[in-house]
Amino acid sequence: MRRVLLHLGLHKTGTTAAQSFLYENRELIWPHFSLALPYKTRKAGLSEAATRHSIYRLDSTLSDFGIRMNDFLGKLDFGTRRGLLLSEENFSGLRPSRNRVEGYAAAPDLVATVVSAVHRRFLGEEVDMTVYLSLRQRDSWLYSLWAHDLQHSRVVRDFDEFCADLDHLPDLQDTADTIRKRLPSVTVQTAWLEDLQKRQFGPGAPFAEFLDLSQSKALRLVAPDRTNSSPSKEVLADLLALNRSSLEDAALSARKKAVVETSQSEMIGQK
Repeated sequence: MRRVLLHLGLHKTGTTAAQSFLYENRELIWPHFSLALPYKTRKAGLSEAATRHSIYRLDSTLSDFGIRMNDFLGKLDFGTRRGLLLSEENFSGLRPSRNRVEGYAAAPDLVATVVSAVHRRFLGEEVDMTVYLSLRQRDSWLYSLWAHDLQHSRVVRDFDEFCADLDHLPDLQDTADTIRKRLPSVTVQTAWLEDLQKRQFGPGAPFAEFLDLSQSKALRLVAPDRTNSSPSKEVLADLLALNRSSLEDAALSARKKAVVETSQSEMIGQK
């Protein structure tokens, strides 16, 4: 039987740490599972295809994503018994703060397309498949989205204005429930970031459990070494002021990078 775990988002819910856990432990994972992380899926154009569909919602964009997914899975080495571990938050669609009208509305179709592609890849074999979605409390999630966008785009709205623009979007739990209804024959598992942060491997904990390694191998698992933490309120205020300035894009990018790097250096120096 092939065991499959598809971690398909959601954005800003500890996905970087989860993917770091998988990468750091890849040598323990490989004998049992083929591993598909963003450096592979994005190189194959899958992330772009998924986010494109989440914007345009056309039969042709969903078909393109499905074709690319089939091709991608067809090239992975599963041997005779190896399962699949996949983690890619963009398979739920474009980050809602960049797709405010649609949000995660395309996620059920995108997830269903991934599930269908996996079944097609293992046609004729027994497959035990779980879709895993990491969640986060709404206020914290929105704040993380805002902080991310302040750094990486020219957001000029303060946090309250930012939240107001996204107020119409469903909570992440509602999104997960919609996906679960779309896939009644698939196990859809969820976990809250706030709970995962208290566990030994943080956002990597659900994967550690799913691996079901022998005790000797489980003791060799290491915690993720990468996480995405929001800058301080003071740094975010500086970034917002820079975004509202008249700086040209290139100069703005350089100034924001310097602000973030200086803050990170100061934090390291304080440890």
